[in-house]
Amino acid sequence: MKEIILNSYEKTKNDLAANILQGYCDDIYTIYEKDPETAVDILNGGFLSGVIYDVLITREMKRYSIKNDVFDINRRDLKDTILYWHQEHIIELVSKNINQDENGDPVYWRLKFTVI
Repeated sequence: MKEIILNSYEKTKNDLAANILQGYCDDIYTIYEKDPETAVDILNGGFLSGVIYDVLITREMKRYSIKNDVFDINRRDLKDTILYWHQEHIIELVSKNINQDENGDPVYWRLKFTVI
């Protein structure tokens, strides 16, 4: 399991970031099952990852806004945070999961988020 430590004091932003990053990983794994080359290209190519993140950010903010206030969340700042975590952890996490260990088992299945 890969641990990402979110050090923001903004609970809403942390929740959104965690859901978006997990959603991205799930989407890439799904694409990989059907078209491995495309999944790897998306993972490593900034533009296509950015497009997927835009969709996920919109979806999660809409879903989250049903029960929570998201007016104080700046979408651009949220995306910058997401892209930072993408570069720092998600590429490595997804690559390890795609390149399975010698038993054919995934190295990681889920992200673990810790807020400090």
